[in-house]
Amino acid sequence: MKCRWIVMILVISLAVNAAAIAVGGYNTYRKVHPLTTAAGPSPEKKHHFYQVLGLSQAQLAKMNPMAKSFHGRLESLHSSMGLKRDLLVSLLGQENVVHTEVEKLREEMSAIQDDIQRIVISHILDVKAVLDGNQQKRFFDMLHNSMRREHGFFLGAGKSL
Repeated sequence: MKCRWIVMILVISLAVNAAAIAVGGYNTYRKVHPLTTAAGPSPEKKHHFYQVLGLSQAQLAKMNPMAKSFHGRLESLHSSMGLKRDLLVSLLGQENVVHTEVEKLREEMSAIQDDIQRIVISHILDVKAVLDGNQQKRFFDMLHNSMRREHGFFLGAGKSL
């Protein structure tokens, strides 16, 4: 009877150790081989997504200033949107909510979001114009994967990540 307990404890210990090694190995593999390449600079690799497309020096010379300008404009708009969100939460948290102020702020936020969408779409078309056919295919595959996996833009109604 005592021998059975020892064997059972050893089997459980072996299973826990194997699971820990498997999790550690998987995490290491995911760091080395990420699932997607997101748009924008990668915090881990310190580069932009387009730098993995094998661009020529002429293409890179066009792309780098475009990316810098694009990210600068987006950063400004996101900062402005953050301020508007904070203000909206403050307005909604007041004891007597003034609906006209909330609606005006909502319209301002909607206009900022519209600007962001216009800038992103324009940038995507500018990037597409610099790329050749194979690079365009890889670019749009990466864009599609990044939107689907990271942001859930393609989820159906009522589904969660």
